[in-house]
Amino acid sequence: MQAVMPKPSSALPKLVLYLLAVMLGGALLAPVLFDLGKAGAEWLGTNSLGETAAGQSLLKSIRNAHFTRYFNRAVLVSAIVFIWPFLRWVKIDRSLLPAWRPFSLGLKQWGVGFVLSSGLLLLLGLVFLKAGAYKLRPEPAWTHFSEAISAALGASLVEEFFFRSLLLGLLLRTMQTRSALFWSTFVFALVHFLKPPANWQIPDTQIDWASGFLVLAQIAKGFGNIQFLLAEFATLFAVGWVLTSVRLRTGSLWASIGLHGGWVFGLKYFSGLTLHQKGWLPWIGMNLKIGLAPLVTVLFTGWLTWFLLQKLTLSRRWSNEVM
Repeated sequence: MQAVMPKPSSALPKLVLYLLAVMLGGALLAPVLFDLGKAGAEWLGTNSLGETAAGQSLLKSIRNAHFTRYFNRAVLVSAIVFIWPFLRWVKIDRSLLPAWRPFSLGLKQWGVGFVLSSGLLLLLGLVFLKAGAYKLRPEPAWTHFSEAISAALGASLVEEFFFRSLLLGLLLRTMQTRSALFWSTFVFALVHFLKPPANWQIPDTQIDWASGFLVLAQIAKGFGNIQFLLAEFATLFAVGWVLTSVRLRTGSLWASIGLHGGWVFGLKYFSGLTLHQKGWLPWIGMNLKIGLAPLVTVLFTGWLTWFLLQKLTLSRRWSNEVM
């Protein structure tokens, strides 16, 4: 008789434990990084390196950094440290990775996603600008694309590979497609929601070993704010849902990378040009990813992207049949 292969265990509980380890590790590491940063600033202030242009820039960055910034960096370091044990624990293999070929079709899918997501988001920003929710900066840098492009490429490549390739592949091992779609989307939204409030800080003089846990407490309070949940978490969930749906329907990462990169580019570029004036929660928030208006735009972008991708695929099939 042929041996029955054991069914793989669900990756979801392991993923939850990984996220808990990352957040707790970040809370413990943040005060250490904070102390190292301040010590480095003192050293630069008395060293000749601190007089150079690069030294002055670094010194200014360190002095202006609040504890929540160190917390964010600590969480990132913790995620990197724990990722290898996690990947070995869940037994990652090549079968989880989506197809990358054909490249020509993939590049077209990427282009459709990037143009639609960035274009529609910036159009929404223009509507907000006309409505008075934002105003242009005194000297808007219209041609400064480098920071927005680098952020878009970095975030889209790394996050799509992790969330829509590894994580989704792990969940599809032991779940129905709809369940995997929901949980991968939920984890994506949760990870992006787990950050300190933008207008909350701990004074530098009050930082101690427990300060990281105070940040965790503030993050937890965000889940008790229904208006904030509707304004931000719902939009993040919609983004994750669209990206995962497109990934499942196309069988590759090209379109989701394009969509993700376009949204990051539009958000960064618009933020660099404008200043927030006032918001009307839950419809309009402090940036283009907060509010029900961005949520509707995200869902419409997802629908339009899939409609055009279907046209692109049918056109390619027709061309191949003619040839």
